[in-house]
Amino acid sequence: MVRPLLILAALTATASAQSAVSKLPQVETFSLANGLSVAVLHTDAAPVVAVQVWYHVGSKDEPRDRRGSAHMFEHMMFKGTAHLRGEEHAQFINGIGGYVNAATDEDATHYINTLPSDYLDFAIQLEAERMRNLLFRKAMIDTEREVVKEEIRQQENSPLAKGVLRFLAVAFTKHPYAWTAGGNLKDLDATSPADLQKFYNAYYQPGNAMLVVVGKTTAAEVKAAAEKYFGPIPKAAEPPRPSAASPEPLQTAQRKETVEPGQIGLTLVGFHVPPAKDKDVYALQVASIILGSGESSRLKLRLKAVDPKTKRPLALEGGMEAVIREEPGMTIALGAFLDPAAADPVQAAILDEIGKLAAKGPSADELRKAKNQVQSGFVFSLENAQGLAEAIGRSWILTGSPSSFIKDVDQIEKVTVADVQRVVKQYMSPDRATIVVIPPKGR
Repeated sequence: MVRPLLILAALTATASAQSAVSKLPQVETFSLANGLSVAVLHTDAAPVVAVQVWYHVGSKDEPRDRRGSAHMFEHMMFKGTAHLRGEEHAQFINGIGGYVNAATDEDATHYINTLPSDYLDFAIQLEAERMRNLLFRKAMIDTEREVVKEEIRQQENSPLAKGVLRFLAVAFTKHPYAWTAGGNLKDLDATSPADLQKFYNAYYQPGNAMLVVVGKTTAAEVKAAAEKYFGPIPKAAEPPRPSAASPEPLQTAQRKETVEPGQIGLTLVGFHVPPAKDKDVYALQVASIILGSGESSRLKLRLKAVDPKTKRPLALEGGMEAVIREEPGMTIALGAFLDPAAADPVQAAILDEIGKLAAKGPSADELRKAKNQVQSGFVFSLENAQGLAEAIGRSWILTGSPSSFIKDVDQIEKVTVADVQRVVKQYMSPDRATIVVIPPKGR
């Protein structure tokens, strides 16, 4: 039975999400002759514009012996061009009350500018400048290499980050999703300016990018500026796609590996899932929330419940996340514990909860709550120009369509109890699980 308060919450979340979508103007798109894609969304919510450039290049496009190349550019693109001194791009935007940032992941690297709408033309000029005029100075590269390496060292100090890195290496035997965008110390040391120049020439070019502009502007204004500043950049060859040559084989048997001890014990259990374009992704996201997102999720309740015999919970923490990518991703469950003897029981509990969901599906309450969580997050993400630009860029990377995010609310709402049960059975079978156990150290 669905409780009245849950019905009210469901109606509110769904209505808010659908209202947010219905109020969005159409995403206008066009392309320049050199292949640059452009997406524009007009909104008068504030006198600002979000100007972002999304490059279809992430860590999955790196050579296997040069991991960290994509991450290097997230830093290097701020360090000077033929017409700008180092950090001048950021200084200019900050000086007019704006904000800059950048991010790299497995599928994409994107650059963020949020600024007063009067400076739209200037922001587009700055982005066009660094698309092709980046300077490859050895001193700068050496400095930024050390910055990236320090970020890697910090990550290596995190038990969870180390566990996930090892898990991915076991889960992906061929595909470059076997590593993250963080990078690798040895590979970075071996990466030369010539290696980086080659990477830049292949991927930092108009045909591999989308300019996204959201805010108080028009498609005509954006087109004029894009033609003026990006238009003269020559069209380039289609960039290489290493992942296309290394598709991940279908996993037909369980894989399990116990690795060297860490600061805390971790058991990670994951399953391969389809790429973002696949219709089953919506039900898989809902299933992952039901299993492991929030204090009332099944895995958290099971793993953190106090055992009446030991008077202690089985695990310190537990959860699950759906990692949806442009190409096949993963759902990853985890349990964190201190007692070495808990490793097998934690694994058994995770697989048992997944099995129960596969056997009977979720309750109506669980399904509704999970949908509300997705829809509320969706509404929150669209509250400002920067969030809207992120949604447009991410949609383009994951699906090839900059407006595909608009249908997500309706697709999530259509997910049924039977859908959740089916995808859990289909994709989360124990005999196709990847399991990595990190015992706790010194206990």
